[in-house]
Amino acid sequence: MTRFAILILGLWASLAAAQTWPDYTSTTVNDYADLLDPAAEARLDARLNTLRADTGVEMTILTITRQDDYTYGTTPPPTIEDFATGVFNQWGIGNATRNDGVLILVAAADREMRIELGAGYGQDWNAFAADVLDRSFLPAFREGRFQEGIEAGTEDTINAIVMPFLAGEDAPSPGPDIGWLLVGGIAAFVLGGPLVAGARRRLARCPQCGERGQRHNTETLVRATKSQGGRKRRTVTCPHCGHHDTTEWTTSRVSSSSSSSFGGGSSGGGGATGRW
Repeated sequence: MTRFAILILGLWASLAAAQTWPDYTSTTVNDYADLLDPAAEARLDARLNTLRADTGVEMTILTITRQDDYTYGTTPPPTIEDFATGVFNQWGIGNATRNDGVLILVAAADREMRIELGAGYGQDWNAFAADVLDRSFLPAFREGRFQEGIEAGTEDTINAIVMPFLAGEDAPSPGPDIGWLLVGGIAAFVLGGPLVAGARRRLARCPQCGERGQRHNTETLVRATKSQGGRKRRTVTCPHCGHHDTTEWTTSRVSSSSSSSFGGGSSGGGGATGRW
């Protein structure tokens, strides 16, 4: 083989391996596939900004038409899992110490999506992330109702993964007991989340008597500001035997740059993928 041929092959291999990542213009919603109307985008932006202000968790939504718009036909093409992890780490989603960020990625024409979790969640949350996909995102996506699915799924992700994780709870066991939450997940964008959260709480068993129906009450003890962290408390009470448990946790300071940049977090590839 001539040197010229080797040079050409090397150049081709370099080009094939090249790819770029989408840039972000917002730390909350980047709807490059135009799946959301302005009102829905404004609702999601407000919800995710509130989440960040109250808890310090950076959660963001990215919609693209197809992955190949950024990977340029690389061979072999990267999986959506690799692509989501690459975007997550390129953007630096989440707090750099806690790594509790969340990316919701939707590739509409590829008919694939992913919930990518920060490295702080650990592998135990992956199976439950798959349940969130199955009950709140994918049913709507299969019918072309992307906006509805994104709003419902975002709220479900917050209530079923982010908030329990922040409270120090173990990842719940996924399974048929929570399959009926599908309807609640699709309705969550209308009800602002209480339906999904309340349903999940009713399913939890009391550690003392084993009955379902524990009551949860979360209160803000100290609201986070730009100069200091906050404090929250959750009390879980069983109406059957009277058992109760109280958990307190610290929330992060409100970042002064929260509207313009992420906090430098990373993902180890955890989360779940859905296809429709």
